[in-house]
Amino acid sequence: MDDSFDPYFLLLAVAWLTLQAVSLLGLRGRWRLAAWVPLIVMGAAFATAVLGGLAGSNLAPIWVILALPVCLLWLLALWLLRAAAWTLDRYRP
Repeated sequence: MDDSFDPYFLLLAVAWLTLQAVSLLGLRGRWRLAAWVPLIVMGAAFATAVLGGLAGSNLAPIWVILALPVCLLWLLALWLLRAAAWTLDRYRP
């Protein structure tokens, strides 16, 4: 079995946690509201994984593995859209 996936998954998890914290602390208004979405999704995925694991499912953590890249991409897209909106607003006549 090849365990080369583990360090990359942990790197993604650290990147998501860092970006999530920066987003919730640094964004304001509706941007912050949009930053709560990945946290809620990951919370639901984690709760599903824990409950599934307690029920004896060995595939329960798959929800966290599938949700993590989506949530990270959501936050990256949120910051890119915010930067684009800020740039367009700054150069508006």
